[in-house]
Amino acid sequence: MLIEKLDRTQWRLSQAIDHIANNIQQMIGRNELTIAPVAGVPPWQQAADPRAAAISQAARESQIALRDGDLHAQGRLSTTQSRPWNRSSDGWDLHSGHHSTITPEQWRSGNASVGNGVLTMADGQFIDIRVPRFMVLAIWPVVVSPAPKPAADPATGVPYRTPYMDLLDRAITEIGISHRDQCKKELISDWFRTQEIEGEPLSQNLADAMATLIRLPSSQRGGAKRGW
Repeated sequence: MLIEKLDRTQWRLSQAIDHIANNIQQMIGRNELTIAPVAGVPPWQQAADPRAAAISQAARESQIALRDGDLHAQGRLSTTQSRPWNRSSDGWDLHSGHHSTITPEQWRSGNASVGNGVLTMADGQFIDIRVPRFMVLAIWPVVVSPAPKPAADPATGVPYRTPYMDLLDRAITEIGISHRDQCKKELISDWFRTQEIEGEPLSQNLADAMATLIRLPSSQRGGAKRGW
């Protein structure tokens, strides 16, 4: 069944906020987003540090998603009051060892400390709040910037390449280099020494350098790496 393949990994609310903050910072770096000042907060109390501002915005976005029911969360609930206490959030004890669902109504009626993963209501308190990772990634997906493409020749439209790049590709194919079989550098270098570029044979230094480039870095430290 497809449902069996569902990623059920749970993130702590703080992990989700860190992920959202990373997204916000990347979007700011690409000039796709600017963080507006928080309404009702004096200028001298606005976050000056870019990371702190991104985390503040991420916490706000996550709380909106939780209050609207777009993001689901679970927490360990306590309905047992304990006294005395120093703060309002200290008035709850004996939280459940199992997580239960938090409803949007509870988010809207309670006092949330999303950074600490705590939601305090009039009749109870949730701690150790967690959210499904796949839901966080669905709302705030990981955006990978496209890798720059090589410049194309205006006359042919073909991406720029050099004879050396073509020779590297041919060496991998003809020698049979792979992750399992790296071949010895000396043998690869000898192969390059038999090749020519624009009618000129390769020097020993260039052959050694090209032999290094087509092998994995781990093979440079431990000799030829072969599979069994």
